[in-house]
Amino acid sequence: MNDPNFNYSYNQQPEQNPYYPPPTPPKKKGLSTGAIVAIVLAVALGLTILGGTALVGLVYLTTNGSIMEDVTDLLPGGKEEVTPPPSTGSDREQFGNNEAPVTTDSLDGLIIGGDENAMTVAQIYQKVAPSVVGIEISSQMGGGTGSGVVMTTDGYILTNAHVVDDAMNIQVYLYDGSEYAATLVGSDEATDIAVIKVDATNLPAATFGNSDTLQIGEDVVAIGNPLGLDLSFTVTRGIVSALNRNIAVGGYAMTLVQTDAAINPGNSGGPLINCYGEVIGITSAKIMSDYSASTVEGIGFAIPVNSALEVAEDLAVHGHVTGRPWLGIVIQTQYGQQGSQFVYQVVVTEVEPDSPAAACGMKVGDIIRKFGGVEVTNNTELLAERDNYSPGDTVEILVDRDGTEVTLKMTLGEAGS
Repeated sequence: MNDPNFNYSYNQQPEQNPYYPPPTPPKKKGLSTGAIVAIVLAVALGLTILGGTALVGLVYLTTNGSIMEDVTDLLPGGKEEVTPPPSTGSDREQFGNNEAPVTTDSLDGLIIGGDENAMTVAQIYQKVAPSVVGIEISSQMGGGTGSGVVMTTDGYILTNAHVVDDAMNIQVYLYDGSEYAATLVGSDEATDIAVIKVDATNLPAATFGNSDTLQIGEDVVAIGNPLGLDLSFTVTRGIVSALNRNIAVGGYAMTLVQTDAAINPGNSGGPLINCYGEVIGITSAKIMSDYSASTVEGIGFAIPVNSALEVAEDLAVHGHVTGRPWLGIVIQTQYGQQGSQFVYQVVVTEVEPDSPAAACGMKVGDIIRKFGGVEVTNNTELLAERDNYSPGDTVEILVDRDGTEVTLKMTLGEAGS
């Protein structure tokens, strides 16, 4: 214990301390042989220590001097073993401006990506957040919220189709606090992409990247409005967990990017961003629970931005996606009997007037067994086969009508025309 207020006393008399050594008789004056040898050894040791200290002092004090190159050659391993002096505070004033190089490891992972052009999460947020918007809609079913990305400075905004479905009114909230009424330019349910527009200029448009170059394990950031506008412009961080995930969303087959960045209801339509501050996906869905109703975390999906922009540009110019085949039916996957077995099957629940389906004689209740010679058992399979054709193509469709097989020949139309 080194308490400065405690009084250490070493002045006790021998009789007061039973452990104190007894007095010894005085010795004669003069130096013995042993003493002389001890003095010689002590002097030699002192000179050795003094020389070593001088060398160490020279190395330390000439860090920035020309002597350093000569002295460090004497050290084991050469110059690499010399540690640079501290570079902050008063030490910098004493030893000069010899700063050690900064690496990404010293930033505790704040820099993502792994090259000199990569940005910190804070830098990504500062760059991209002003291009993100909050979306609030009202419809006959009630209200809803979502997110969006500014595509152009003159007010075109990219979002999900399911965010603005059946909207009677659309309100957009910008990062700077401004608010605009928006109109629906076009929406495509099959790709879950929609474009809305506000009457504004000089908006901060996002920078879009190339989703074809994404790699599994790549760092990504999501910005959006999870659970509503009260938590607007929330940023979350994750990685690309998988590519080319074939997922059925709303009855449509979609090829999506999987990520573990936190995505929740309200994030829909917001950007998924790479380490360079480029939008590489539009967040659209997440898996909430598995078949046993257990909690599932970190499985979210985004539409690759290359696909999203292709559809969005069509919507912005034409109001619909051009070149897509159209059947003119509403279908539903049902579990029913086929012969002696129970199987999943595609049932026609509605036939639109003046549609290709109506023209070829398709009826409500028809069960579609084959499309273009390929067996289909659910909506996703049928729509995938449909998309292998172009408007104007004629396709044979095998249907089961009240237990009788009927072959129909349908000339496909163009969606939105």
